[in-house]
Amino acid sequence: MLANAQWFSHRRLSLWVLVIFASLLILIGHATINVIDRDEARFAQASKQMVETADIITIKFQDELRAKKPIGIYWLQSASAALFGSEDISSYRLPSLLGYIVSLVLCYLFVRNLWPDSRHLQQLVSSSLLASCFIILAEAHIAKTDSLLLSLIMAQQFSLWLFYKNRHLDKQLNKHLPKNISGRVWFWVSMAFAILVKGPIAPFLALTTLLGLVIIEREWRWIRELRFVSGLLIISVICLPWVLAVSIATDGSFLAQAVTKDLLPKLASGQESHGAPPGTYLLTILLLMFPVSIFLGSFSRTNAQFWRSDATKFCFVWFVGYWFVIELIPTKLPHYILPILPALIMLIGRAVFLPVSLLKWRRITEVIIFVISALCGVLLLSAGLWGAAKLGSENGGFAFAFVLFALLLIFGIFVFGFKWIRDDSPQIIKRGQLVLVASILGIAFNCVLFSGIIGNLKSVHIASLIEQELEALPVNANIIALAGYHEPSAVFTLGEEILLLSADEAALLLAEAPEAIIIVESRHLEQFQAAALTLDIPTYQLSKVDGFNISKGQFVELYFISSIKFDDKSLNG
Repeated sequence: MLANAQWFSHRRLSLWVLVIFASLLILIGHATINVIDRDEARFAQASKQMVETADIITIKFQDELRAKKPIGIYWLQSASAALFGSEDISSYRLPSLLGYIVSLVLCYLFVRNLWPDSRHLQQLVSSSLLASCFIILAEAHIAKTDSLLLSLIMAQQFSLWLFYKNRHLDKQLNKHLPKNISGRVWFWVSMAFAILVKGPIAPFLALTTLLGLVIIEREWRWIRELRFVSGLLIISVICLPWVLAVSIATDGSFLAQAVTKDLLPKLASGQESHGAPPGTYLLTILLLMFPVSIFLGSFSRTNAQFWRSDATKFCFVWFVGYWFVIELIPTKLPHYILPILPALIMLIGRAVFLPVSLLKWRRITEVIIFVISALCGVLLLSAGLWGAAKLGSENGGFAFAFVLFALLLIFGIFVFGFKWIRDDSPQIIKRGQLVLVASILGIAFNCVLFSGIIGNLKSVHIASLIEQELEALPVNANIIALAGYHEPSAVFTLGEEILLLSADEAALLLAEAPEAIIIVESRHLEQFQAAALTLDIPTYQLSKVDGFNISKGQFVELYFISSIKFDDKSLNG
């Protein structure tokens, strides 16, 4: 069947079939997964408030200035929400899907330009590997910056590659000069919009790539063709209007907070308990890239000629330079590695078509990497099984059914991956088709993990449980406060007006507004009761919700408390 798969030769059809297939699976996840803490909920809520207030300059979460990221992602998310509805989290996730789609198409075009001798199948395999990567698919499912940033970085690096590739051409004889001018503009425009999305990441990646290439080539004059003065002018034209506007609107506090409370703390220490030692990404990359990682062993098939080519050197420097730096930065988060994954994946997409080596140690290396990566896939599936058993609640049966489906998919991935390792035939097309089928199964596997399993882990989606319980109560409260449990998903789900208070503040609120409902996390219940007793306020338990706080990795109990007695349940008698 694989050998006769003629549709692989239809370039436009097969690429867009891949894009549509992956997009439909992601859209299912957009609709089935409730808002996730914490970053997604913060981005979505800030964008939601932008829609409601029509303030497209200042970024706020409730009344607090949110100086974490620039305006770009909020503009796109708020525009999407204005078109498709501001109450549904799926509206805010569409820009992430857009970034994912653009990345797949750019990967295809990038590979075709990196290796002009590559066939359509190699280009399609590289795009399918990128499409199936666990962490890339995860970011495409949620309303954050990183999926969109990935597409802008690929556009930036594509333009940079064109300059590097043509660095030896004589200007007077260079027939591609108009294209270089266009490439220069695209380089700086892509960087400028990437800055509007996530600040200094794209310029820093370009810097590490340029430095690495200059060191390897021992030649720097070609980079003058980028015209840095003109580039800074382009960046200024695109970015400065908003920078000036937000500085005026906040009296300069936005930029000050962005630097002192977000950027510098990440560079100095592990921010928000996300610290980890150097080497963390090296140890976790097989898990973060599954199922792409099962083909990492293909590098054992390479030779000196492979690594001497300009295309390979460009991708290698793109990957290694930035990776070295983020390993040294104390703050570690899985998505930090996203900007360099396309470089590694495109190298893998080239290496998988190389013939099997006859050297025993190379074959053993390939098998070892395959086995370790397979164990990472089993670990992901085991986590889904644990979640279905522990966190599924009444939806646990559905989650478990998706675990079984994922088991079939991962078995298929292993079968086709192992066939690729053992295939020593000279048929390049056959080897490529094995990788392609494995990666397509990988897309389905990871999407099942997200939309099928995580979407049915009811205990994880605490904000939705709170909303359901409030609707079931015999009273409609105009004032609702959370004491102890302050996750941003609750703000997005329940509304901007919800109050996030300490236990003592919640007791004072109940004294001043007896009609209020206080939702107290069990760890703060004793302090709340003591404060209520001091204020001589009667407290009655209306209901209770149990869940799992995914941000803190702990089970929580939330008590719904009122000073008005609606039933016989009482906290203080």
